[in-house]
Amino acid sequence: MRPAQPVLGHVVHWDIHARDLPPLPLLQAAQFGADWLLQGQAGEGSSGSGHSTQTLRLRLYPLAAGILRLPELRAGVRACAPRGLRVLDARAGHRPLYIAERLRTTGSTVGQALRIELEVAAGGGLSWQETSVHTDDGVLRALGTLDTRIAARGGIEVQRQSWSFTPTRAGEVTLRFGLLRGRRLGEELVLPVAPLRWIVRPLPAYWPQGAPVGHPSLQLQPAPASLDLGGGGVLRARVRGVQLGRAEWLRLLHAEAHAAGLRMGTPRLRRVFDPALGPAPAWDIEWPVHARRAGRLRYPRLRLPYYDPERGAPGLAVADWGRVRVRDPRPRRIALALLFVAGLVASLALLRQTLLFARLALCRARWRRIARRGDAGELQRLWRQARAGGQTRAATLRAWVDGLHCGGRAVRSPELDRLLDHEQERLYAAPRQS
Repeated sequence: MRPAQPVLGHVVHWDIHARDLPPLPLLQAAQFGADWLLQGQAGEGSSGSGHSTQTLRLRLYPLAAGILRLPELRAGVRACAPRGLRVLDARAGHRPLYIAERLRTTGSTVGQALRIELEVAAGGGLSWQETSVHTDDGVLRALGTLDTRIAARGGIEVQRQSWSFTPTRAGEVTLRFGLLRGRRLGEELVLPVAPLRWIVRPLPAYWPQGAPVGHPSLQLQPAPASLDLGGGGVLRARVRGVQLGRAEWLRLLHAEAHAAGLRMGTPRLRRVFDPALGPAPAWDIEWPVHARRAGRLRYPRLRLPYYDPERGAPGLAVADWGRVRVRDPRPRRIALALLFVAGLVASLALLRQTLLFARLALCRARWRRIARRGDAGELQRLWRQARAGGQTRAATLRAWVDGLHCGGRAVRSPELDRLLDHEQERLYAAPRQS
């Protein structure tokens, strides 16, 4: 037997030797009972010179301290009687390994989400695997891993694993932990964890089945302070502390979706699994809202009745987003439309006046240029165009020029008169007699 003095959690090697006996049978885990974990066994044998030898090597872990029973072993007609082996809870001069399991939530009522914690010493290079928990008395969900390190009493460094547990029946409930497995400097340790037992209180007969149990926490985001008529916004909240499913939340929100002048849309729900938020899952709620009437309106209040296990009485949590001012944008839009039309008309009038001024300026500049340059050719071209267009006053050059205006102002000028006199004399003077 190695070691000579077994210690709880550490491996024990049990070697069984036989000479000139029938084959040694392999042992079954059931033969060791609840005090030992049979981790493995292997047999080997040899023969020669008319003799045979056998060795059966077993790898065991003690699951309790004190005097533990080792099973009987038979080979043919020979047998080794059961024997007792003393197992220490810690090596000499060392204190036992720190293991603590606890219920961290007060109240412990049916339907209440509870926090279960298991803490194990992690000092001295120990590295623990996650363990399992089993129960038939409720719903279990892991909350964290062994990554979280805390300091226990006496400065011992420990690793914590936590679960959410919601009991489904009243009375004594039991949580059974799997074996703890850890390693230190290549050595594997296996330790048992005692079951966790406590009493769960029933709900009062008047409390509806499936209604919230526990103390809810409501975190509201500021709602829009103003909306336009026909416009919409979103009410946002995070609710934690009570075990409530999606269908129950939808029914509750539908029952509270009443607000004068407002229409509530279909809520959007998102479940948040965060160990820091508590053993019950948190819910992020987004509740669309649309304005149907102008004025000072109140958002709907979300009333969440719950049973408080600490007080043993019902309670009511209320989410109140306050009030909203709904503006009717139609008068403002009409005024803006009228301003736009007036601006457009004014712009068109200004454009027309600008074009008129430009045309008059071009007209005056052209006649000034003809008069300044004495451009008889241009004058004759414009006159021919007027006569070809059928203008009655274009019968003579002077009559046509006298009737021309640029914006109400005659085009006549001293320079233009001299040019006309010259052209008139050229056109209408009698030919000289030779």
